[in-house]
Amino acid sequence: MLKIGVIGVGSMGQNHLRNIRELPQYYDLIGCYDECERNSGTALERYGAQRFSSAEALVSETDAVVLAVPSSLHLQYGLLAAQYEQHALIEKPIALSGSDGKTLCDTFSKVGKTLMVGHVERYNPVVSVMKEILKEENEIIAIDARRCSPFDIRISDTNVIFDLMIHDLDIVLNYLYTVPAATIQASAVVAKSNHYSDYVHATIQHETGVVSTVLASRVTEDKVRMIEVHTGRSLIRGDLLNKTLSVIRKTSLSLDLGNSPMYTQESIVEKIMLPNVEPLKNELIEFADAIMEGREALTSGKDATNALYIAESIHDLTKYCPILTNGKR
Repeated sequence: MLKIGVIGVGSMGQNHLRNIRELPQYYDLIGCYDECERNSGTALERYGAQRFSSAEALVSETDAVVLAVPSSLHLQYGLLAAQYEQHALIEKPIALSGSDGKTLCDTFSKVGKTLMVGHVERYNPVVSVMKEILKEENEIIAIDARRCSPFDIRISDTNVIFDLMIHDLDIVLNYLYTVPAATIQASAVVAKSNHYSDYVHATIQHETGVVSTVLASRVTEDKVRMIEVHTGRSLIRGDLLNKTLSVIRKTSLSLDLGNSPMYTQESIVEKIMLPNVEPLKNELIEFADAIMEGREALTSGKDATNALYIAESIHDLTKYCPILTNGKR
């Protein structure tokens, strides 16, 4: 059993606390630290998480920490965890830049501790089962990922690339199809965030010629989390929000009904049964298993940094995107 603490107990940090409490076979919750006393008080009231006066006081008593602080603090608290030789699960993105992500990876490697990043969508059963199905496919042609949400005024310190798109960059480039990118094209629009892009469309051509398109929007009046994989013999469609997965295959079935019109079935749809699991709980189990087994975590710091470098490239391509006014330039 690992002694664990949580630094940053806002909305996401409290989700971690709830799941940690539900995994007593893996974790002994030592306590939490948050600069906001209100957050710490809520964590104590809801989950019995002891409040510590400083992050240093907390990490001096644990084996591992979850860092659910704002992204601007990931480097600072990540280096603190490494200094105290702690295993760390850092929420996504790993840092604000690829160079900072690499610094964290190098530092944790030197102290021989596990660095995992909370790309929680990889623990969604839609994604993990899709990965298994793709092992049986003979040819991947293209991958399309769409992640859309309504506008949230609370997200005001970053663009949609680092807020939403980075989830799918990790899934597509680090998990479903790991062939490196050869070229990247992207376009974006600033609609409601003044200085930050709200709608971004990126096209990534892999070295093999396979094309991945990734769309992220936070100005769409519906919540969409879709991934579609086009292969030589099927279309694999996953809805990450509603946790449904289907495979559409071509079939050659046809029936001659005599005087009646010929009946032809052009395709069949296989609906895949998925396990009913909470992705965040699976993520925390993977964190514990990786530590106990002395291996790299599934969503490693290295993978997270790779996704961040791609996100930076897309940002560079779209930094001068147009600002819309009443739907017009």
